[in-house]
Amino acid sequence: MPIPPRSNKAEVIEMNDEKGNPLIVGYAYIQNSPFIFMELSRPGVMQESWLSLRRELIVFLLISILVILGVVTWVTTSIVSRVRDVDIKRATIFHKMEYTNKLAAIGRLGAGVAHEINNPLAIISEKGGLIRDILTMSEKMPPKEKFLELIDSVLSSVERCSKITHRLLGFAKHMDIQHERINLEILLREVLEFLGKEASYRGIKVDFNVPEDFPTIESDRGQLQQVFLNIINNAFAAFKEGEVNGRVDITMKQLGPNQVNVSVTDNGIGIPEENLEHIFEPFFTTKKGYGTGLGLSITYGIVEKLGGNISVESKVGQGTCFSIILPIFRDMT
Repeated sequence: MPIPPRSNKAEVIEMNDEKGNPLIVGYAYIQNSPFIFMELSRPGVMQESWLSLRRELIVFLLISILVILGVVTWVTTSIVSRVRDVDIKRATIFHKMEYTNKLAAIGRLGAGVAHEINNPLAIISEKGGLIRDILTMSEKMPPKEKFLELIDSVLSSVERCSKITHRLLGFAKHMDIQHERINLEILLREVLEFLGKEASYRGIKVDFNVPEDFPTIESDRGQLQQVFLNIINNAFAAFKEGEVNGRVDITMKQLGPNQVNVSVTDNGIGIPEENLEHIFEPFFTTKKGYGTGLGLSITYGIVEKLGGNISVESKVGQGTCFSIILPIFRDMT
């Protein structure tokens, strides 16, 4: 091998051996002597430990990545599964709350419905007693026309009772969501049939303002019935007992190609400004002693679920206006 260049300090150089193979040479001249201390090493041997360390680091990195991905996947799957279970439970509870609220509303309407049924029952009893008296006291058969008139009165009263009970049972029925074409004016008038007696007893006048070209909408009939029953019930509750000149205005208008607005306005006591931002919160109520605070909260949830929104404006002493905006065509995608 060629003698390396002289140096006063230790040096490391690269050179080739007699066969042309690369070498790494470390050398130092020994002072005061003709000798050189040298150490020869092949490059592969020098790099073997580094390559081994690099391989170990790469393997460790890959294993770490796989472990992290596995943990992240497991944690994410677990969280998503729990969130899904919670959402399912929340939806189930909310659905039960909706139905419970509907039955509670029907319970509040029970007195009016009982009075409605009592009237035709009284007619049936009266006409039936009259028929019996005629048959008992008359020696000869009374005119056929008289009997037919009495029987027709009985049958019409039975039909009236049937309509009342069917309407009440249909409203109380626990049905899944079904989208259909709905005439909102007819639906609201059906709801007001439940509240008609209360309105007449309390002297509350209900007026409709509906344009002739108002469109039908695609929505769920049962849930809309519950929404408007809750809203109109709240409007009636805004009037004090014995108060006269109570008025509820129901106004409908089309806002655009795919939206309608139904506003229910009363001239009752109004809602204090500090309560307005809380009225859609669960369990918030100003009806001490009989309110649950769930009616408007459930109403808000139903309207949101139907693709609409609800807002309220009110001034103390002047009245309250609830506005419900609903889509005409519901996008089911």
